[in-house]
Amino acid sequence: GDYARAQVKTPGGITLHHAGPKAVFDADALQRIFADTADMLAFYADKAGVDYPLHTYRQVLLMGPAAQEMAGLSIMGARYGTRVLADPQAIWLGAHEAAHQWWGNGITNRSWQHFWLNEGIASFMTAAYLEHRFGQEEYEYQIDAARRKVDALRAHGLDKSLVFPDWDHPSAADRSLVYDKGTLVLHTLREHLGEARFWAGLRHYTRTYWGQSVETADFQRAMEAGSGVDLQGVFDEWVYGKSLSKQ
Repeated sequence: GDYARAQVKTPGGITLHHAGPKAVFDADALQRIFADTADMLAFYADKAGVDYPLHTYRQVLLMGPAAQEMAGLSIMGARYGTRVLADPQAIWLGAHEAAHQWWGNGITNRSWQHFWLNEGIASFMTAAYLEHRFGQEEYEYQIDAARRKVDALRAHGLDKSLVFPDWDHPSAADRSLVYDKGTLVLHTLREHLGEARFWAGLRHYTRTYWGQSVETADFQRAMEAGSGVDLQGVFDEWVYGKSLSKQ
């Protein structure tokens, strides 16, 4: 494709490469669309306790729908760029794909049965970044949106354990669960543990399993070890679904 390009170096020495179709964007527009990228990477590195592992990070806008992360590269649709130009707060997707550089790539699910560990944690961390960037009200908006989606699934009898027996034919409801219920699991842990213990647990998880593939039990053990709190009850209710019949 014929791409406009922009390049920026972060204070930490990471080179950021931005690209998008020349028919839609120029270099100045790309810099405005991705103005928060350096801050996103710094925020996630701080919360993870693990530095961004590469020297470069590339974000590419494509014509048509796109939303996917790879190691050191995120692709998004051009419509994401036009939305951010119109509303600089509309950066959810860029923040989400950047979060995957830690939770999804640096640590990944051992099997798709535990896919929520990728998408739920990354979605929660997106909400946490938006809180950092725009304030508590934006975080609450993100959590309330996730809660409304999960409540709607429950009302239709579609709630289930986040550890799936398989992921061969996921429904739209299943996909919503790994993102939205996954977000609520992390939010619930944050409320249950308090700020210091929650973030200590998440750092312990990220550092312990960096560069490895994991299952839900690994996440539970790490959060318990890092926070010093038994979390079996929270996981039974929110992750394994043993209390769903009571909700």
